[in-house]
Amino acid sequence: MAYAKFEKISNNVAMAGGEVKASFIASVYKLLMANIMAAIVFGFIAFYTFPISRGLFYGLSFGALGVLLLAPFIAKTKGANLVMFFIYALLEGGMLGIAAKIYVAAGLGIIFLQAAILTTLVFGGLTAFAHISKKDFSFLGSFLFVAVLLLLGAGIMAIFFRSHMFHLIVASAGVAIFSMFILFDTSRIIHRAQEGEEVFAAWMLFIDVIALFWYILWLLSLLSGGDN
Repeated sequence: MAYAKFEKISNNVAMAGGEVKASFIASVYKLLMANIMAAIVFGFIAFYTFPISRGLFYGLSFGALGVLLLAPFIAKTKGANLVMFFIYALLEGGMLGIAAKIYVAAGLGIIFLQAAILTTLVFGGLTAFAHISKKDFSFLGSFLFVAVLLLLGAGIMAIFFRSHMFHLIVASAGVAIFSMFILFDTSRIIHRAQEGEEVFAAWMLFIDVIALFWYILWLLSLLSGGDN
């Protein structure tokens, strides 16, 4: 998600270029992939061991939110940021495991799988586009900041406003917004990242990917005729 939510990042790595920039980008994606794998592994553990419990799911959700609220304060604290990123990945993995169990129990496991595949394809495609085109998407920052606030408000409204069409609009908007966040954050890594920000950069991309997955899952569920 947007670095602008916390503080501006200088051009140190981009200006250094060459091996420094390549090493930084490689480190970011290694951290991202490692934590995605941690989330997947813990998700499998949760799938086979955790009960189907909304209370547990929401407990994990609030735990993840609490970790995110700490992110601005430990973003540059070496060691602590990596530990909190890992904890966040495990919390999200637990949520994924419970959600997968719910979908499988309802006979909708294929939708969960489709959401995972689509998320992988969208993330891979947008990442490739950002790196190949070298386009700077930092201009999206202000728009995305406002858009995500509106999305959060709409999401809260969706809890009480039980309209299938409204839910479709919110889910579609979520997919679009977090697709743009992937472009924005990838662009920031390429053009505006600062040396030492590898963990923070990877964490922001992780948030983008996991949020994109949840909105794609919601959208596919709605399109299949479900509403919960």
